[in-house]
Amino acid sequence: MATSLFEKPGARKPQEPDTTEHVLRALVARSADGVVMVAPGIAKRILEDLNFPGQRKVDDSRVYGHRYAIIKGDWVEGHAITFAALPDSRIWLVDGQHRLTAIGESDAAVPVTVRIVPVESVKAAQQFYAGFDQKKSVRTDKQILDAVDAAKESGLTTRMASAVYAATPLLLNWLEPISGSEAVKKNPEVFLQHNRMAALHEWAPEARQYEQICAKASKALLSGMRLPGIVAVALYTLRHQPARAHEFWSGLAEQDGLRKNDPRATLYRDILTRTLSTGSIRQRVQMPALAWNAFCEGRDLKIIKCIDGAALTLWGTPLAKGRAA
Repeated sequence: MATSLFEKPGARKPQEPDTTEHVLRALVARSADGVVMVAPGIAKRILEDLNFPGQRKVDDSRVYGHRYAIIKGDWVEGHAITFAALPDSRIWLVDGQHRLTAIGESDAAVPVTVRIVPVESVKAAQQFYAGFDQKKSVRTDKQILDAVDAAKESGLTTRMASAVYAATPLLLNWLEPISGSEAVKKNPEVFLQHNRMAALHEWAPEARQYEQICAKASKALLSGMRLPGIVAVALYTLRHQPARAHEFWSGLAEQDGLRKNDPRATLYRDILTRTLSTGSIRQRVQMPALAWNAFCEGRDLKIIKCIDGAALTLWGTPLAKGRAA
């Protein structure tokens, strides 16, 4: 049974120290299974008083993903929130900063498994923290997909399932990338794992068609055709203009006798020669969108010019005149 952490200041016994360390230890001690109900107030106190001194910068997208789960009633406690207990009685939060930040910004208490691990020194605490912060301790998209057998369930290869999963934030937001803390605040649902997984399954029919088309592409082109921006545009066009989309994407993949300024030939050249490690994510959506529009309108396309701030349109789809209202 979860112990509440904590409801009313007056509920504490007068002889008990009022330190956050003591409150935390007492509640964990009273809980048989280590699960406590963490309210916004104590979450803020923990972050203010007990946060590891070298904590990394808060990632707003992760915070708002957790916060959205709390608001929607979808909070599921996974990993324990972990503290390092030093010999001098200090306690440092070494794992759980984003979850506690989300709780602190919400208006509800949620169940959290709290783990307090004794360490021998400050250096040992630093090493303990570093163990949580290594990239290998963070689940990759592939690990997430493998855990739920998503590729098999959606009828895709592992690589294509990973490519579509990477494109889901675009598919969930009218092909518009989301960046910056303010934008993330307005669209936290785009980053929730269960929403992205649902989008993967929703777009699986188009993804299976696209995978068959990609099988015709050269190895060099294939890596470009799996980029999130290109995958998102491909699936969107395959859903709303299947016949034209098959012609467009098959022509890109096969490159069989395309004339010089055919939009598919120009897109092919850009995928192979444009430095894809630079430029905004939005430009990587604009690139195939501009080629698609020219193809559907019967225009030649000598160069693909991506302009920051330009409306994103996609011929023959709900985005034909820009983002739908």
